[in-house]
Amino acid sequence: MAKKWLLLLAVCVTLVTGCAKTGNDSSVEDGAKGQYRGDLHNTGVFEASGLPVLTGEKWSVKLGSKTHSSPVLAGDTLYIGDEAGMFYAVNAEDGTEKWTFQAKGAIRSSSFAAGDFIYFLDGKSNLYALDNKGRQKWTVELDSQLAVKNVDYWDYYYSSPAVDGDTLYVGSEGSLFYAIDRKDGSVIWSHALEATVHGKPVVTEDRVYAADTRGKVTALDRKTGEQIWSVTHGMIHGGLAYRDGVLYYGSRDQYVYATDADTGKELWSHRSPSGSWIASSAAVSEEYVVIGASDSKVVHVFDRLGGKNRLDFPLASRVFGSPSIAGKIAYFGSAYTDNSLGIDAFYAIDLETGKELWRFEGTKAPILSSPAIGDGAVYYASQDGSLYALH
Repeated sequence: MAKKWLLLLAVCVTLVTGCAKTGNDSSVEDGAKGQYRGDLHNTGVFEASGLPVLTGEKWSVKLGSKTHSSPVLAGDTLYIGDEAGMFYAVNAEDGTEKWTFQAKGAIRSSSFAAGDFIYFLDGKSNLYALDNKGRQKWTVELDSQLAVKNVDYWDYYYSSPAVDGDTLYVGSEGSLFYAIDRKDGSVIWSHALEATVHGKPVVTEDRVYAADTRGKVTALDRKTGEQIWSVTHGMIHGGLAYRDGVLYYGSRDQYVYATDADTGKELWSHRSPSGSWIASSAAVSEEYVVIGASDSKVVHVFDRLGGKNRLDFPLASRVFGSPSIAGKIAYFGSAYTDNSLGIDAFYAIDLETGKELWRFEGTKAPILSSPAIGDGAVYYASQDGSLYALH
């Protein structure tokens, strides 16, 4: 049950240089720039020209460690964190480093850039607010009671924040899910779930939706944190995606689901072959639902409304990172993380025909990040510890 916190009893807030300025509000309508999965509905759809034809590598920059985090593009800057806890601001045009910030734990969260501030979570459940020069404005220590228990080799991500107006929504390395005032880090409300949330929540006009690692999908009142409904599946690695009143997601129970966001009723589902986990988040356009599978070694493409399985794009490896869409093209990387087989690549496929448009084999290292799409460029990170720009 949701709790309103009038005093910060369970959460420690450290104000480093005073309260952060509000900056430009990010709303459901105008929040498409500067966030993981493209928008507050996590559709993974980017309003950009993308990269229909590959020329090659535009640039690459070596990070301090491998990364599970995904790059976020805000204006001319890319934001990303690594396993060593270093957070980077990189010039999207040439890959030069603008600034870095050292967090207290590994960064497997993808950031949210709202106005003049950037927010992300580390593996010790610290939530950070930085200004656009990399200076820490505040940090909040969230619930971390399950951090030492969350040892799952295949669970590669931490919760990524979503910001709407002055409210930030995020999971933690405990069971608590939060609504936080983004200006100063104070807790507006928290809600106890059954496990950690390792995806980015969906924010709509009156609700916020989150999926925890025990497979429970929960709809909450965004103002009060009160539960509206919940349904349970197998473990959910990624986040939820939302379009036109429907939630789309995959689970370790081998199924892809479309769920009525108003009631929690299942609208359609599809079982991935070979007993495969569905570990990535879905990308959802007006026409298509695109989502990656692990041991099936395919990317599934469905009709969004009816759930018809239009095609399965075959791969030599697994997919954990989430696809992104620009126009009629889906972009994604593969990740065989058991050992270094050198079989991984980054792909672009035509969603209408199912044909491969191009692939970039680069270092052949596993790609756990989801791509950010720009005009004439695509950005992603690899387990070789590098951030790439293709053009």
